[in-house]
Amino acid sequence: MDDATAKELGLRALAAGFRWAPGVKLGSADETYRLTLAWYGEDEGDGATPIMHPAGDGIGPGWGWPADGSGWWPDLRDPATLGVLLAQVREAWGCDWLTCQPLLTEGGVHGWRAVGTSAQSDHTEAHALVAALKAAKGVGDE
Repeated sequence: MDDATAKELGLRALAAGFRWAPGVKLGSADETYRLTLAWYGEDEGDGATPIMHPAGDGIGPGWGWPADGSGWWPDLRDPATLGVLLAQVREAWGCDWLTCQPLLTEGGVHGWRAVGTSAQSDHTEAHALVAALKAAKGVGDE
């Protein structure tokens, strides 16, 4: 998946109700970050502080989850981020066993479907999961 397609899909996921979570890899035009939590107080009761940690030589961590409209998007090419999406789709459908299956023909894989839902895609597993999240949340058509 190229960068433009990954960005478009990530923005569709956000519009469908994707929530930021620790482990998510973020994409942007300039840098890539991964979301994490850090404890900075002496007392663990102070709670965790959400941070965006740079992947590589960044300018340092950013504080908090990305704001709506910030231009950041979940990079669903990343296996950990795809796993977060799968967990959110399972939660939205109330189905712990929900998974995706490839749609096979003699020529190979021609798409994916989210088992237990009507969602499918002619593209990738990530596309099918975004469609399933959109369907579960009742988000209107584009």
